Amino acid sequence: MVSAFPLFAGLQGGDYHVFPDGRVLMSGAHTLNDPVRGFVGLYNLIWFTNTGYLDTTRVHRTSNGVIYNFKEQPDGRFLCSGTMTTYDGQPVGKVFRIDAAGALDPTFNAPLPWGQAYAYHTLADGRIMLGGYFKPEGTTDTLCTLRLMPDGTVDPSFHPVRGAATFATGSPVPYVLDIEPLADGRCVIVGRFDQLEGEVRGGIALLDEHGDLLEDAFTGEGCGLYIYQSPSIDIPYKAITGITPAPDGSYYIHGGYHGYDDGSTNDPQQRMVSRLHGLDVGVREVAATGASMLLYPNPTNGPVTVQCDLQAVPGNAHLAVRDALGRELTRLPVPTRQGQLVLDTRSMAPGAYTVELVNASSTVITQKLIVRP
Repeated sequence: MVSAFPLFAGLQGGDYHVFPDGRVLMSGAHTLNDPVRGFVGLYNLIWFTNTGYLDTTRVHRTSNGVIYNFKEQPDGRFLCSGTMTTYDGQPVGKVFRIDAAGALDPTFNAPLPWGQAYAYHTLADGRIMLGGYFKPEGTTDTLCTLRLMPDGTVDPSFHPVRGAATFATGSPVPYVLDIEPLADGRCVIVGRFDQLEGEVRGGIALLDEHGDLLEDAFTGEGCGLYIYQSPSIDIPYKAITGITPAPDGSYYIHGGYHGYDDGSTNDPQQRMVSRLHGLDVGVREVAATGASMLLYPNPTNGPVTVQCDLQAVPGNAHLAVRDALGRELTRLPVPTRQGQLVLDTRSMAPGAYTVELVNASSTVITQKLIVRP
């Protein structure tokens, strides 16, 4: 346990990242007492060895606040957010970027003087989807989502979503807590809100690739209100805090809520964790020819076995892997009617992709593939 190590004392929790070799990077605000190496006082990014001891070979980092959330990008750099206005003595906005060693990246400048990011998703072209609550420079609106260019400037082609949390009398700020990308460029957002762009959305919504609210799914009341103890001493909860894909294609949502209304079914018995079917909206899974395809493991961050059956004689048959923008990334020939292929995803950025089984110039089945960090 790191808290038992004499050079470290845990205070305010934040986030953590586990490296492939087992080392851990932890954020928050914690006390170090390592005078030999000059690390004494409060620190906000702290490295630990794979055995749980303070990593004395690293430079631990400070700020004038708390770093609550951070996320590794595909290139090894980290996006960070919290209450600070300086990092290692240098001015920063509410979202900033550091290199793999923790040094501030001066090429990234997000104009976000107010707010906090809870969710990050880096697209294949380097642009960054943010979920949380924000007031960019030049606006008084509270925004739940933003898309940034690779240098941190606001992407003008993306429509930021404005929300409301009318149920929350104590803290009415709406915010997004998780982003789940779909293979065609759309995404599902979940969080603490009951309205987006003036429309009812209870903690979950579907956006198109430009950030516009869609009516294709989640048009019901969404998650229901939840009082932890009593209305006289507790503010209401009504939030979906995360969405996670399962290997069978379903999705799990979790958070603080009682009841869930998906627009066609209102189930008041749902509590805290629910399973959703059919979330692959817009991803065709056609098998009119009787063809089949199985991807496993899925989600993954390594090799994927693709088991396919064309149910027909191969005619220039192949697997095509496409990114969220529909661009073909790789193609593998399918030489036989039945068989297995191995797709290596280790060079692919985390996110959602589609795998198409094509025969005789026709797509016979399509499935979604999730690549994890």
